Amino acid sequence: MPQNTLNYTRCAVIVHGKSEFIMVKYIYTNLHLPVKIIAKDKGRGSIQINGLSDYLNKKQFTSLKEFADAYSVEYDKKARNLRNFKLFIIMDTDDCDDATKAKYISGNMFEGHPLKEYIVPVYNISSLEDVMIKAGIMIKKIPDAQKGSYYAKIFPINTEPLSMDTVNQVRAFAEKIKGVKETNMLTFIEYCFGQIPGENLWEG
Repeated sequence: MPQNTLNYTRCAVIVHGKSEFIMVKYIYTNLHLPVKIIAKDKGRGSIQINGLSDYLNKKQFTSLKEFADAYSVEYDKKARNLRNFKLFIIMDTDDCDDATKAKYISGNMFEGHPLKEYIVPVYNISSLEDVMIKAGIMIKKIPDAQKGSYYAKIFPINTEPLSMDTVNQVRAFAEKIKGVKETNMLTFIEYCFGQIPGENLWEG
């Protein structure tokens, strides 16, 4: 399988916390994609739906050019847009009210933001842990203090070259969450697969 060589970041992900940080790293190291994870202290701090508006007002999000420079995204100066890029935001929905949750899921929360057309809100109802249990990946809820080490076991970071085995590990994960209606995580995984020449998530 040929090595992926992409000059620009095609995908950045704002993650809720440590569990999401580890899961995204598992996906992009297995697929060998240049994904940028945007997190608070590498996931040790949490970013919540209620705080997204403030977070997206940080300097690197204030214009497309600022964002492109900060995260190595291809920027078309003439058209003033980002090329071949999506900004995924992966959030739990248990720390906000129903109205805010609906605005996040629909994307209406980002109206007026420079990055609006590139943002893809990914939700886990009510949390990533709940989704993992419904998918049969986890048996039961675990204490917060154990989540980092637990998720590192079920989502090990890949240090091997790109191969059908590493790609199929992510494909198997996608298959497990495919029927879980409480998440739209597949949109993120499908986009990642779309960056690999000749690969399709559902065609091994």
